[in-house]
Parts: sequence; structure tokens; C-alpha cells
Amino acid sequence: MEIKQIGKKIKKMLVKRVELTKHEFDGEELAFYFKLSNFFVLKKRIEAELLVGAEVHKLPAELAQSNQLVVSIPRDLLKLVDTTSTVKIKINSEASWITKHPDYQEGDFQESVLVGSKYLTAQVRKNITIINRFVDFFFMEKSLGAAVSSAHYDTLTLEFDQPVPVMDEEIEVYAFNNRQFRVLSGTVDSTRQTVVIQNFLEMSAGLWRLFISIDKKLYPLSASFGAQQSFETYHHTVAVLSLHSNFCLELEPHELELKSMSISENEDSSFRLSFTAEKVKPGVSYTLLVDEPKSGIAKYYDLEKRASSFTAFVPVDDLLENLFVKRFFIVEQSENPKVYRFRFDKELLGYSDTLYKVVFNSQFIKMKFYRRKDLSLGLSATSSKLKKLIRSIEDFQIGGRIASIEDFIESTAYLMIEDRFSQESVKVEISGEFTVDLSDLDLLGIKSKDKTVLDVFVVIENVEGQVIRKEKIRYVHAHYKKDHFYSHQKVYDAENNEHHFMITTTPYNNVKIETFAIKSHIQLPSDVDAKDDHVWLIGERTNTAQDNGIVLFHWLQKNTEIEAYYVIEADSPEYEPIKDNPNVLAFGSDRHFDIAFKAKVLLCTHDFENILPYKPARGFFGYEHTVKIFLQHGVLGRKNVEYHKKYYDMPFDLFIVSSEPEKQVIVMEEMGYDDAEVAVTGLARFDNLVQRNKPKDILLMPTWRDWIHTDEQFLKSEYFLAYAHLIQNPKLLGLLEEYNVNVNFYPHYRAQNYFENEVGGFHERIRFISLGSKTVQQLLIDHALLITDYSSVSFDFTLLRKPVVYYHFDVDRFFRKEILRPIEETFIGGIGTHEEELITIIEDRMKNDFANFDYDISGIIKYTDQHNCLRIFNEVQKLVDSSAELPMADLAMFQAKEKMLDHSSLK
Repeated sequence: MEIKQIGKKIKKMLVKRVELTKHEFDGEELAFYFKLSNFFVLKKRIEAELLVGAEVHKLPAELAQSNQLVVSIPRDLLKLVDTTSTVKIKINSEASWITKHPDYQEGDFQESVLVGSKYLTAQVRKNITIINRFVDFFFMEKSLGAAVSSAHYDTLTLEFDQPVPVMDEEIEVYAFNNRQFRVLSGTVDSTRQTVVIQNFLEMSAGLWRLFISIDKKLYPLSASFGAQQSFETYHHTVAVLSLHSNFCLELEPHELELKSMSISENEDSSFRLSFTAEKVKPGVSYTLLVDEPKSGIAKYYDLEKRASSFTAFVPVDDLLENLFVKRFFIVEQSENPKVYRFRFDKELLGYSDTLYKVVFNSQFIKMKFYRRKDLSLGLSATSSKLKKLIRSIEDFQIGGRIASIEDFIESTAYLMIEDRFSQESVKVEISGEFTVDLSDLDLLGIKSKDKTVLDVFVVIENVEGQVIRKEKIRYVHAHYKKDHFYSHQKVYDAENNEHHFMITTTPYNNVKIETFAIKSHIQLPSDVDAKDDHVWLIGERTNTAQDNGIVLFHWLQKNTEIEAYYVIEADSPEYEPIKDNPNVLAFGSDRHFDIAFKAKVLLCTHDFENILPYKPARGFFGYEHTVKIFLQHGVLGRKNVEYHKKYYDMPFDLFIVSSEPEKQVIVMEEMGYDDAEVAVTGLARFDNLVQRNKPKDILLMPTWRDWIHTDEQFLKSEYFLAYAHLIQNPKLLGLLEEYNVNVNFYPHYRAQNYFENEVGGFHERIRFISLGSKTVQQLLIDHALLITDYSSVSFDFTLLRKPVVYYHFDVDRFFRKEILRPIEETFIGGIGTHEEELITIIEDRMKNDFANFDYDISGIIKYTDQHNCLRIFNEVQKLVDSSAELPMADLAMFQAKEKMLDHSSLK
């Protein structure tokens, strides 16, 4: 251990470091100050540059005392920043990795840089990014002077140097804190010089700069006072400051200094918290508040008070209801109530037991009381880790190991095989080292349909037969390929139908079993390798017909001689509207097999599992002799998706994208495809994005979270709680009533049942949209504002020139495997990181009649001409037959129709 520590110290001494210590703006230039470490050369050649789009501007760089570097950005260059720009530094021709110095404070930049109509912030991530985060606001450089007339509990009265040019009695004051903002409501008196601001509940701790909104322009407030003033709110002490003449508010949470603290577990399954505190008010009652920042759940408990000593009892069940981090506060119940967080020295907690191991839900849970970074009291709880793995897959047998079962009280472990769609399952008991022959299990009996997926889980059941843990199990020697398998078995049922079972893994190396069946009467072709160039098989997910696949299918039927077929499950609601089309195939039908055996070209928005009735892998019915086109189901550039070339034995022959950056940066550089394998055509569904009527309602359409695998995980997830709280938020519901607007909630298909069944009666302004009741494309056209989190349908909405608001409450976890392009480049719209901020942005769009944000989308979507299907067809045809092009007569007719469509659409 000591050798390891010494190694770390030596490495730290040798690694070259460029650390940002501070940055400041003097009105003419933005200066960044760096400390250089471990550059063991006397002469250092410094090159600094600012990248604004494709332009590169050299920056002044000054080196002092060999290790102090100052890089400056002149005001004229700052004016060029549109959305994001990057500062890069080279030292002796070597690119530097910029990090934050321990002395660096995020608050250094919270005063903002106001240049022209732009409010710029900075972020350190390998380089320095200058961000015009609030591009949808118009900032004025001219300031309005204001002083504090009075300040008391939750109320701030401002006296302006001159009358404020507004007509209404109500006015809005915007407060900006680095990358956040809040809107404070104010009232103006008859003189138009006095503004009263109340209710600071939605503001968080930190430094905020104030602006006043007049005619949709934001004027900075300058401070016409010298001495600092302060007042109190429920959460904070608010200091009114003049920083470089800017009018600012600095909010600091109320704190209660503890002199002693004791935490103990009682026999009645509760915890006893005892503490003494300084500056406790006599004659005032207090309560204990325990909250979960992630879920928003807060509970109150009685506090027994004696002089300055307090005691509370908190049930273990309450603390472990969700295994989210808890925070503890004390609430003063007075005429002007306040909430205090605990403040204490780390040693104080050391005098009490802080680690506990309790039994909850038939398993051991570890609980830890600790001092948080903000010096307050926190509680973390972690469940017992279930140690399990698969070591071998051979001859349709899997061998592995399970351990730590002793942490589950009187419980039994099983390996369970479960049909993904019906949840029918079989299980076999396991312990220690185990081998399971899957041939011995009734896999045929749990299949819900001919082609399905069987997931492999380890489940723990207590003595009452209740499942207390259900987790997928990984294969330690996995080599993930979508069109490959580790073991294969063929089984015949009583009707002589042929069932294939293939053991495969997911991208996370979890084991699963893929299966398909061929009915006994289906005639296999004599030559499975023979394919017809003019037969194209198209689809999306097996149960949908509303994306790029169906749009391209209809276009091909209308504009070409290609024998195009669309495949979809017959029990899908989206099958009904198209079933009378003779070229629509019911998944798994005899015709589907017939067409699949001879189709040369496969086109799908997802993997070809969704359009083939058999396993898309080498050796299955000539699959290796097909031309494979990935139509996409969105614009790439955010989450790291699973379509990398390395994930296929036989990769896509053509990968459809919407812009040159998507092609070059994502699909080629990140995903490994060659230039000839990627075509910038735009998505087929963009052809149908035409806004003819002005809509008024809001569409709420979140995407999925790939770390949720079970019902229990979902219902206790931050994801479920975030949206369940949002659609019940009183302020949001009030806004919907005020503006006569509805929110139509369309959850991801995997979350539909949870939200429909688990959220108590929806407010009349919140309308649940069932899967398949409307196409996604029609939903996008029918709404004025889209609220999503990370879904790529936002690009479609932006293409319709309508505003998108993003809810990024779990952005770090969602992009835990790294984001492909910076957030500012692809999230085009307003971004809320928590519920209050999100609703503030929504309110702003409502007040502006759902006006769009002002963004340039050319780096995301190259073509906006409704000819995407034509470009896709031509690119595919080049692969099949380089001489086959759409006849010029047909092309002229098609373009004439599109021209008429353009004129009739809303622009």
C-alpha cells in the first residue's frame, strides 16, 4: 500500500499540469490565470487560440515567473461567440490538458461577462469553453441604477434612480447564477420607481446577478448604494451586494452550530438523534426535517426540546423507503419560519456510532451517517451486493458462481429465465459454483411468440416466496457482437415446428437467449444465398410504423419501381391503418418468411432483428449476402449508442446521417465507419415535417434510462419520481390553467404502464397519451412546445421551428459513459437542471406565445428541403446497382409536387 502511495506521489510530481486559478473581466478583455507545474524546461513557447466555429483566432498570452500564465480574450472576439467557443493552449507545440486549480472557485465567473446582447459563462473541461448559454434572451448593456429601500423577511424593496418604463403593475426580475437563472415576480408602485420583490423560495445558495425585464429585453441592475444590506428568507440569509457596481444577491443557507451530537439505534426499529445547539431561541418550537434531494420527498418529525438540547426518533422504515441520500434539517416554527441545516465539526460525529448494518426487506442494509461537503448531516444507505457471474457458455450450458448469499436472511437464490414480453419464466436453484444445462429447462413453455428474447436473471426469494432482489448476470468472457452467438440449440415441438435458441449477451455483457421459430409448413428456398436486387425489406421496431421506415416505404412505393415491403407485428395498433397495403407483411407470417429469404436490401431504423423472422447472423438463410442499410431513428451526437462498427461481425453497408459533423465526428471518428459507408442525406421522416396550423399545447416526452431493469428499480428510481412530481407540480398546473394550455404526456414505450398505473389521477390539464394512439410525428406537429430530456425527437421539433425545453436532472448519470458532442452543440433550447428551473423556462416560453429559441441548426441538420427520401434512395441504389437512378421524368414530377407542398406549409 505504501509503495502504491509513493508511486502516486511520484506521478503527481512528474505529470505536466496547466491549472486555472481564476478568471476575470475588466470590461475590455476576459483574462484567464493559470499555474504551470512540472514543465522542466527553461524556455516555454506558448500558443493560445480561440476557436469560433471554423475560425481560429490567436490570443495574447503572457508568461511570468516561468509558471504563471495569463491568456486574454479581447472584447471584440467575445462578441463573435454564438453558442460555444473553445480556448486551447499549446506549450512547446504540445496540446495542454487544462484542469481547475484547488484555489479556483466556480463563483469567480458568476458575475458573468456581458458583451453586447450576450451573457457568457465559462467551463473547464480539458480546454476552456466559452458558452453563450442564454442565447434566447436579449441582454442590454445599458444598466438601470437601483438601491435598497427596505429589506425584511422574504421581501426586498428596490428604489430605482428613475422611473421604470413599464405599463403593468407586475414586473419580472431575472436572477442569473453562472449556468442557472430564476425569475422573481415584482410589483411596481404608481411612481414607477419602487419595485417590491417577494418569495425567494425557488432560489438556491450562491451569488446571483439581477436583471429587470422590459419589453422582452433584460437590463442589468447597477447598485446605487455602498454598504451591504441583508434580510432573511425561509431557506437563506440574503446579502445585497455591489460587485463592480453590479447589483447582486448572495444567498447563504441558515445554519445551526452543533455543540454535541449522538445517534443510536433503538430496539423499536428507529434511530434516536440527540444534539445540542447554540443560539437556540427560547419559547420557539422546532421540528426535524428529513428530505431526499433526488426524489423531493420530505418528512417531518417531532423534536423534544429541553433548553438547547433536542431529541427526535426516526423510524428505520422511513429512512430506507428509498435508498437515496438523505439530508437532515431543523425547522424553526415561528412567525417567520426558517429551515436550518446542521453545521458541525467532523470530530463531533466521531463521538457517535455512524455505521450501522440493519435488516430490511430480508436483507442487510448498510447505513452511514456522515458530514456532507456543505458541512451538514447526511445519511447514505446501500444494499448488500449480490456477487454473481457467468464463467463459461458451452454446449448450451452456462457455468458460474454466486456469493454473498448470506447477506440475504433465510433466502434462496435462483437462476431465472424470463420471456421479455410476457414475463413468463422458469427457474432453477443455484448456490456457490453452479452449472445449469438450459436444455433441461422448459424454454419452449415460456415463449410468448415465435421470435422473442429470454432474459437471464439471478433472483433472491425470502421464505415467503417474495422476490427481494432481481438482477441480470454478466458473462466475464463476453465478446459482444450483435450478429453473433456463443451457443446454439435447435429444438422441435410436438407440431414439428423448428425452434432455434441462441445464447448471446447485451452491450453490458448481460446474458440473454434469443429465439425464433420456423413453422413446419414453411418451404425453405433451395438456394438461400440467392437474393433479388429489387426486393427491399423495410421496418422499424417490430411493433411500430411511424418513423423513418414507414415514411421511406411509402415514398418508394409512390416514386420508384422497387418492390418494397414493410414488416410489422399484426397485434400492433399501428398495423391496423396500413394492413390493407398488399406490401405490408405481418411479422412471422408465411409471406414475411418468403420475402425475407429473397430480399437483397434490408433497411431498418434499429437492428435487423426487428425486420427478419430469424437471427441476423452469418449462416442463417444467406444473411451475409444482403445489403444492410441503417436508416437511423434520430440524430446522433448525444448518448453513446450501440451501433459501432466493432459491434458487428457484418456491419452496416450504409449508415444514414443528417449532417457533416454527425458523419465525421460521430459515425466515422467515434463509431469506426469509413467515408463511403456513411451518407449525409437527412432522415426520411423529415420529409413529412410540415407545420400547417399553429398549435397551442405542450408535449412531454421523456426517453428511457438504460440502468433500470426491474419494476422495483423503476418505481424507486429518480427518473420515475422526477416526472411523477413534475406533472403534479402546483405552479405548473397553475400556469396551464392561466394560459389555457394542456400538457400531453407521452412516456417512453417501456415506461407507459408505470406512469399510467402508478401515478394517482391525472389533473385535467395533464393528459396521458397511450402508445400507438398517435404517431410520434403527428404528436410533434400537433404541439407548440416540447419538453424532453435527451430524446433525439427534439431535432424534429427544432426542424419545425418550435421551442424545446430539456429536463437534465440526471445529466451526469445519463452521460456517465461520456457525451459524444458538447451539450451546447446538440441541446438546442432551454435546459433546466431541476424542477423549479424547468418550470421557469416553460413559463418564459408561455409568456412569449411559445416563440422559438434563436439557434443555428446547420451543424445538426444539413437539409431542410423535404427531399431526404430521394437522397436515401439514390445512395442505396448506388450500392445495389450504380447505374440505377430515379428516372429524370419521375424526379421532375416529384420535385414539382414537393415545391407545391413547400408553398402550402407554414414557414
